[in-house]
Amino acid sequence: MSSPELDASQVEREQLVAQWLLSTPGFFERHAELLTQMELANSHSGRAVSLQEKQMHVLRNQNRDLNRRLSDMLRFGSENDKTQSLMVQWLEGLLATKDEEQTRARITEGLNELFEIGQVKFVSVEHLSSFDVEKLQKGIYCGAHDVEPLFLSHHRDLTDGSFAALLLRHNGRTLGVVLMLSADKEKFLPEMGLVYLEQLGNLAAAALSRFLVD
Repeated sequence: MSSPELDASQVEREQLVAQWLLSTPGFFERHAELLTQMELANSHSGRAVSLQEKQMHVLRNQNRDLNRRLSDMLRFGSENDKTQSLMVQWLEGLLATKDEEQTRARITEGLNELFEIGQVKFVSVEHLSSFDVEKLQKGIYCGAHDVEPLFLSHHRDLTDGSFAALLLRHNGRTLGVVLMLSADKEKFLPEMGLVYLEQLGNLAAAALSRFLVD
């Protein structure tokens, strides 16, 4: 039930009462009986409750909100820690490779093992079309399979789900593309954060750059 409209004089009087109560913190200590006598409408049950009950209800809601936020923070922190740990494992594998072929294999196999993507492929420069390169001007592309049917079409086995493409560059030189294919439509979304994907691309490019021939 909505509150009745208040005229200007009523609003002013209520503001004065509120200001007075705020400036007189000892009032309810001296008149504690008012806490149980004053009745307020309960927005959930509709019945009248005391000011104390109302305050307890508000505090319970605040505590519930705080607990939920804390749980979210702990969960996100744990997920971030896990992701960082997986990236370190993957990088250790890259540093142990002896040649370009091993490095490409470790890039794709390691990502798929650690992040459970589905399929990860390395697309060499000679197999990229001009359209592919144009779509990757920003370095990273994420989206659904059916949105860009021509983009890297010869390298995508899946027709449903989502995919991400990372353009690998080192000192302005294009080294290839890491293509990650997932049957999960929510795995790679255009609006998702790209920080980790960008880091993965940079690390993969750095590992491959060891075998560049000037």
